[in-house]
Amino acid sequence: MKSLRIAVLAMSFVILAVSLSQARSILEKKMWYVSNSGKIAQARFWVIFLGNYDCTLNRNLPGQGMTAIKASMNLQYISSGYIEGNGYGSKGKIDCLPVMLLKNEQGEKKIERDSIDYIYAGGAKVKLLTGEVGDLVIDIEGQKETAKRFVLNEYKLTDYYGEEILKGNAEPEVYLEAISYTKEGAQRAMKASSSK
Repeated sequence: MKSLRIAVLAMSFVILAVSLSQARSILEKKMWYVSNSGKIAQARFWVIFLGNYDCTLNRNLPGQGMTAIKASMNLQYISSGYIEGNGYGSKGKIDCLPVMLLKNEQGEKKIERDSIDYIYAGGAKVKLLTGEVGDLVIDIEGQKETAKRFVLNEYKLTDYYGEEILKGNAEPEVYLEAISYTKEGAQRAMKASSSK
């Protein structure tokens, strides 16, 4: 019986460690989203899964110099304000920090989170606060992609023995139509998505 309790306790610590490692880089940023069922709701700590991408990343390897590494990367847009890429390549674990671009008839330009009014059409389109509209492009170190998925996983602050930790929501993932950093922006995004 004692060994069973020790095993359960050990497993609890493993689960906690995994939750903490995933939640370490997640900072609060209020975001309103439109689910694909048309519901508007708010999230404070969140990760939006964008899909898995095969790509080639250049890395400076000891004794080999700059080397092209073929990799499979899982991309996530995090409430902390950036896109994070994690995956594995021919040389083992690898990560990257893709950037967001707006692409339209004027060309392409890098955009920051604070310049966005809303992202809509399932992550394919973006409208800036300036009114400029275009395709949302994910630049993975020179490789241009569009979101394959636009799926929300929300985290909640939970009390764990007197300490607040972020824990993944037990609710199922939410497939998104649009997001904004204001409720009014989410309402505009819902109208834009319905008229696309």
